[in-house]
Amino acid sequence: MTVSVEVPPRYARLASKIAKERNQSFEENDGWNNESDTWRVDPEERQTVGALGEIAFAIYANLQVDTEVVAWSDGGVDFEASIEGVERTIDVKTSQKDPHALPVKEYRVNADYYVLGHLEGRAVTFLGTATKEMVLNGKRRQSRFDHYNYLVPVSSLNPVPDSESIVGL
Repeated sequence: MTVSVEVPPRYARLASKIAKERNQSFEENDGWNNESDTWRVDPEERQTVGALGEIAFAIYANLQVDTEVVAWSDGGVDFEASIEGVERTIDVKTSQKDPHALPVKEYRVNADYYVLGHLEGRAVTFLGTATKEMVLNGKRRQSRFDHYNYLVPVSSLNPVPDSESIVGL
């Protein structure tokens, strides 16, 4: 089951604000060499896409978005929730490109549960989910940017659970 969520303008502006603050935490760190500009997507824009995905999932599942800015990263966890009675950490992966697979960086398989979203405008369509085990059993492939990703094909993803079965912790 796929699910689409339209992010209201107010929350789209919040996503932009969150993205700017998150990106600034990288820019202020002397150890950060922002070569991610070479990934063909502006780093702040990439943060905005991610924040829009998180906000859309929060709207769908009635969860609280974590707006706290931490240095470098959220650790690969966007939410903590019970899904169908099982407590899980959740990482939402969102792309503006039509994704063929759920990508998770090899060194970032930290969450118990992954949600793949596709962003068009302010609408996020959640295409499916994967457990940590599914990700670790996915195809391992080197990216063009010198790191490795685990890839779970969209066709292999589990359906998005009903919003009523997701309860924030």
